[in-house]
Amino acid sequence: MNIPGAQSAECPSRSRNLQRIAEPLLWFAALLLLWEVLLWLLDVPLFVLPPPSAFLWRLVEEQERLLLHGLLTTKMVLYGFTAGALPGVALGYLIARSRLAERLLYPLAVFVQGLPKITLAPLLLVWFGFTDLPKVILTALVTFFPMLVDSAAGFRSIDPRLYYLARSADASRWHTFRHIELPSAAPSIFSGCRITVVVTVTVVIVVEWLNSNNGLGYLVLRAMDAADTPLLFAILVVGSTIGVALAYAVDLTERLLLPWRRR
Repeated sequence: MNIPGAQSAECPSRSRNLQRIAEPLLWFAALLLLWEVLLWLLDVPLFVLPPPSAFLWRLVEEQERLLLHGLLTTKMVLYGFTAGALPGVALGYLIARSRLAERLLYPLAVFVQGLPKITLAPLLLVWFGFTDLPKVILTALVTFFPMLVDSAAGFRSIDPRLYYLARSADASRWHTFRHIELPSAAPSIFSGCRITVVVTVTVVIVVEWLNSNNGLGYLVLRAMDAADTPLLFAILVVGSTIGVALAYAVDLTERLLLPWRRR
């Protein structure tokens, strides 16, 4: 049975969603068109700054290679992000719940965060060789501290009255964590995930540039050797697309796991 009111409510919602998607695409297309026209009018050399038509064509021309190396980079991003996010959330919970852990572990975490990550890459190469492990470790180090900070802030923001309610219901420590602490801190955790997962794409590409024979960073190195500027911009487009896709994946996961946050 069709409900007229429900159908009329769905139509405006659908049109709003289409407008949210179409509006940024139109602005982006207009920016690319302006870019193309200005380069044509100013007669800028291709090797200095390619027009959008040049690197968009390279996207089509090199689609198989870009897809292969892009998937390898995405895999490293997911491995490194997971390896840094899970310990970050766990330590953030520990710091939020224990004064002793905060005094002992938080300064150590700040010290690790202060280390210049890129300069660690040569050391990781010496220790682990030209494998995927240095990429995962360096990405995890970059991910760890932001996730720790956001997680600790989320667990600290829990209303103390909820703990009184849990104790009055004789809830166990696990049930308190599962039904009160984790759902209350989840918005802060997902906020940290959205920001950090985009940064990890850049980190992985930089490490691939330093030590790899695959991935988008490797393609950057090959394009630089050949002075292939359109290919460089095509790689930038692929890297940005990966970052946007992962950010939307985090947002979709939050909507699925936290339905009360959808509005």
